[in-house]
Amino acid sequence: MKPARKRSLRGRVALGLTGLAKSVQRGAMALGGFAAGKGGYDAADRKSRRTRGWLPGEGSPASDILPGLEILRGRSRDLERNNPLALGAIQTKANGVVGTGLKLRADIDIDVLGIEPKARAALQYQIEREWDLFEKEADFTGQMHFSDMQRLIYRSARVSGDIAIARRWRKRPGDTYGTRIVLIEADRISNPKRVMDSAELQGGVKIASDGEILGYYVTDRHPGDLMTLGLEWSYVARRGKSGILQMLLPAQVYRPGQVRGVPLFAPIEEALKQLGDYSAAEIKAAINDAYLFAFEQSAAEDDGGPSIAAPDGQPADDAGELTLSDLAITSLAPGRTIEVKKPSRPNTAFDDFVGAFCKQIGVALELPYEVLLGKFDSSFSASRGALEVAWKGFQVDQAWLIRSVLDPIREWQFTEMVASGRFDAPGFFDDPIKRAAWLGRIWIGPTRIQINPQVEANSDKIDIDMGTKTREQVMTERTGGDFDTKSKQVLLERQVLGSTTPEAAVPASSPESSTSKDDDGKDDADGNKQPD
Repeated sequence: MKPARKRSLRGRVALGLTGLAKSVQRGAMALGGFAAGKGGYDAADRKSRRTRGWLPGEGSPASDILPGLEILRGRSRDLERNNPLALGAIQTKANGVVGTGLKLRADIDIDVLGIEPKARAALQYQIEREWDLFEKEADFTGQMHFSDMQRLIYRSARVSGDIAIARRWRKRPGDTYGTRIVLIEADRISNPKRVMDSAELQGGVKIASDGEILGYYVTDRHPGDLMTLGLEWSYVARRGKSGILQMLLPAQVYRPGQVRGVPLFAPIEEALKQLGDYSAAEIKAAINDAYLFAFEQSAAEDDGGPSIAAPDGQPADDAGELTLSDLAITSLAPGRTIEVKKPSRPNTAFDDFVGAFCKQIGVALELPYEVLLGKFDSSFSASRGALEVAWKGFQVDQAWLIRSVLDPIREWQFTEMVASGRFDAPGFFDDPIKRAAWLGRIWIGPTRIQINPQVEANSDKIDIDMGTKTREQVMTERTGGDFDTKSKQVLLERQVLGSTTPEAAVPASSPESSTSKDDDGKDDADGNKQPD
């Protein structure tokens, strides 16, 4: 019999039957896998002894987060208050992200606005001066400068999960601006009368049917306040009638549909608590071990009563214990001996154990072990690498803070500045493109930590010579300060000193930059160079 050709009727039928058979076979295999509770991944095997009890479910963001959010917040704040590691972690992150406060540098788009380059600097100086005035008056309570408020906003948002920021108006005699900022702790955003969460109301957030966040319900005071009067709720729309945001709830969002933030310590609260308890237990054991313990051994036929008496003949104290004095001579009855307990603390394995634990905690907090503990005793390259990893995390959090908090607040101030006539910004209220052009900015934050400034200065000089970095960028990233202010001061100093040409910031070569080694210290156990 001749073989069937692919293009013949018999060939096409044969190929079709073969394909059908393979499809049935694949379907049977799939059904078999489904019945066994296993997908294409081993982790989906429901019959595995290692994972068959691991059935977390597939809850929505609201069902996974909101039921335990109050407990998570309380425990997170307790860790911040009482756990040195947690407090140090949030302090380190706040220092790296906010520092002493992010500074505004106006950067208007002169191409869109049709402004001459010579006029740009004067306009930007005026915008920055007005912002400086606003920062002094921004706090509704009158307690803090806006730079301090930035740090509080970041810390509270990370420790509590989120923080509410409301726009208020109050202008008293002598004030330049009437726009005020009110900070509201996360606990005050809740469902009215503690009603159950629903599709339209979740964690105090009112949600439209299409998912848009409409506003927030705020209590008149903190639920944990000392006063026992009943709470009252007020509704605050997210946007005003003009469409401008009037209340913010900045939070790190990890899932679509998530409306409330989760505390930074939430995944590791249990681990931090246990580590804190372990440290406290070791400290207590070391303190107890520092005391002198003595055990009196009596003969077998003895009645068991203590034979040690105080040196002056007085009996022991009411508890039956004897306090030994310096240079005291004590005699024992025949057949009795004293065994003095030998100290066994501090625990020599404590540091290694805690260090291994902190490495895992550091991964969760985006803080390398060296940065988390402030312990830079490895090689130069390892320490520099840890700082770079931490810096990347700081930059991510800083960008979030700028977009979620600083830019909206700055727009509040700019809107009042133009509306009140303090600054002329043609097209600001009419054209969204020009509005964005007037609001152009650069937020200058903390500078990167330097281990060896000379090496990094040489690297910056090379980047400037190659055109991959500007002097302004170097000042922003490494040395801090304002480029225009520094440039004027440098020019003035050169005129005073009689020099008109810029001098090299550092020598063209140095031992650190002319060698491929990280540093010139001693080797560690792994053969890496250690700094002196």
